[in-house]
Amino acid sequence: MNASSLAYFCLSLLLVSGVPSCTRHPQVTVHNHSGVTITNVMISGSGFSEKVRDIVPGGSERAAVRPTADSGLRLAFDANGTHYNPPEDGYFEASTHYRVTATVAADFSVKVESSIQP
Repeated sequence: MNASSLAYFCLSLLLVSGVPSCTRHPQVTVHNHSGVTITNVMISGSGFSEKVRDIVPGGSERAAVRPTADSGLRLAFDANGTHYNPPEDGYFEASTHYRVTATVAADFSVKVESSIQP
């Protein structure tokens, strides 16, 4: 597959799925399992900090991140007038094969999990 065919393929996947499938960066998905909308959502780690859109109860948002080294994930957010900034958790590397999930629970605690995709 030549470069222009690959670019066309990636663009097609993006348009069909709405997800940047051909990224070279780890993907982070934030799930909101609390009962309220979380706002001012920031994900950060080694060499990156990304703002994520507000997330309604039961909703999720996805972002590609660009860590500069092996990293954990910090998820900071506001809910019910309180700012939450728990410590960094989890582990992932600067590789397209990593998928990282951060879940905000009903008590506003955060659980970070990562997996390696082939």
